[in-house]
Amino acid sequence: MIETRVILNDLPGKPQLVLDKLTGVLHPAQGEMVPFRGCINRVEENAFCLYAEDGNLMLQLGLQRWPLDGSVVVNYTHDFDKKTTTFLIGDFSIEYEAWWAFDPTYNKFAPERDEDEDPLAYVYALRMNAQRRSELIKRWSV
Repeated sequence: MIETRVILNDLPGKPQLVLDKLTGVLHPAQGEMVPFRGCINRVEENAFCLYAEDGNLMLQLGLQRWPLDGSVVVNYTHDFDKKTTTFLIGDFSIEYEAWWAFDPTYNKFAPERDEDEDPLAYVYALRMNAQRRSELIKRWSV
């Protein structure tokens, strides 16, 4: 069954929020009997909601929703000169300051920490790895 509202975890120590998937509106959870299904990742002024739905992972921003099942193009790139990151999903694109922009120890030739430091890099990594998606869907579908 596909729920119209789900509880999403925000950062540790923050209150849980309820996402109304039909309107894209978030509000604090107040003892509602709504299943826990995902998390919120904030980038710039945007709240990207990542949740399990009907055996798939979905990414939602406002009213826009995208499945992470391979049916939608997802891309994640850096512009090292501008110190920006671009995340693209479907026909939506956002460019924002790279997590490493002011890190003097960052080495673009060393193994990347993108996935640990940037929530949209994590989304991209999930899109590229079916086993990780499956494990997360299982955890959020209990």
